Amino acid sequence: MNRKKSLKQAFINKYGEDLNFSDDDMKLVLNKVHSKKIEQPKRKFRLGPVLMMILTPLIIMILILSSDHLLTDSKDASKEPEPAAESDRDLFGDAGIQNIINHDLFTEINQTVEKHGVAFTIHEIMYDGTRLALVYSIEKEESNQEERGIPDALFKLSVDGEPFHDYSGGLTYADEEKFLHEFHTYTELPEQFQLSIEIMNLGEKEGPWSFQFPIEKINEKYHAAPGKSSVNGDTSLTLNELSFSASSTNLSIDMIEPIEKQRKRAGTYIFEVRDNKGNSIAHMTSGATGGGDRDGKSVENFNEYFEPVDKLPKSITIIPYLSKSGGMDYITKPLNQKLPIYLEQDQFGGIMIKEVEQKQGEVWIYYEGEGVSESFRSWVVLEEKGSNTPIERINNYEKTAEGYIAKFKTSLPLESLTVSTAKRNITKLEGLELNVDIK
Repeated sequence: MNRKKSLKQAFINKYGEDLNFSDDDMKLVLNKVHSKKIEQPKRKFRLGPVLMMILTPLIIMILILSSDHLLTDSKDASKEPEPAAESDRDLFGDAGIQNIINHDLFTEINQTVEKHGVAFTIHEIMYDGTRLALVYSIEKEESNQEERGIPDALFKLSVDGEPFHDYSGGLTYADEEKFLHEFHTYTELPEQFQLSIEIMNLGEKEGPWSFQFPIEKINEKYHAAPGKSSVNGDTSLTLNELSFSASSTNLSIDMIEPIEKQRKRAGTYIFEVRDNKGNSIAHMTSGATGGGDRDGKSVENFNEYFEPVDKLPKSITIIPYLSKSGGMDYITKPLNQKLPIYLEQDQFGGIMIKEVEQKQGEVWIYYEGEGVSESFRSWVVLEEKGSNTPIERINNYEKTAEGYIAKFKTSLPLESLTVSTAKRNITKLEGLELNVDIK
């Protein structure tokens, strides 16, 4: 039982359950709790000792019942935080994978195949129409801690007995022992199918390590193939497919331009997506870019993954930008200064650090991306002043309703730390905004 539930039960045991509070009661108590943050009209009155004895347990009860975070707002470094996520599991992956974890949508597999002194275990998997995500671990008979690193593994997939190649991949850590392998799919797979996975080699060790199990797709909220375009001069943007799934908002976009223009262009296209209320849907990751020549023009296909949405918007607007190539530059600021701290990445926005929390051996940074919501907006780097070595980051990033949390492993005081993020050079492509209704 957590601290909040224990306090609640102790109060019920002493004072009973039949207590009712009006909205006015709630507002009064919350205003008193937040009186340092919210300006209130000054009133001169004094509560007597007896009245305080009556009100004190009521105030405590209202706080317990009304807020999931008021009891943990204190920044005492000796206290452990309440979990920010809905799940008791440790989070990994991007915001979409975290959504899968929070809603318990991974399917447990827990199959192990041993070969050449290597045990390969597939722990869990999910497929939601836009990507296939696999969590696995590798255990060797002869291994040491220094061997820890991203494995060099070659995967071969088959769907219902037929080879499946229409995907790109990405590999990251899930925790200290496990890995997350994403397959960014370019074609729809059946609602139910038999998936075969063969790991053909692990480094210099030849396989295969072979697995087979049934997969049931997590239903998408929405899928369409609009084929709708916007054109400005000799360049056009076409939305081929659009999906809202449990792990992402997935867009397949073609950018078409003259071949010579494509060859001279120094940079790549990135995209902002806004809903019908003007809110940006944050970019998470990109699948591999494809394309070629078509009718004398260059066609680049982008498979883009944005954060999942809680509720389907009535429409979306796609806004393309050109991100110009060049040397990486950073903006750096002292961490120990008045909040908020704004790290301007470009003329369209940056990262706003809203809160810094120092715990025992850790520093947590609470922040949000502002402006063009591209994946650069989710990365902050922590360093000791005068050092060029980044401090170890404990997590990838965690998405909450208020923004993101970056956690770093350090006991250094805030005055010894700097925070930085990458700058970029982007240009908005006027006349190519594309509005698409969600029907």
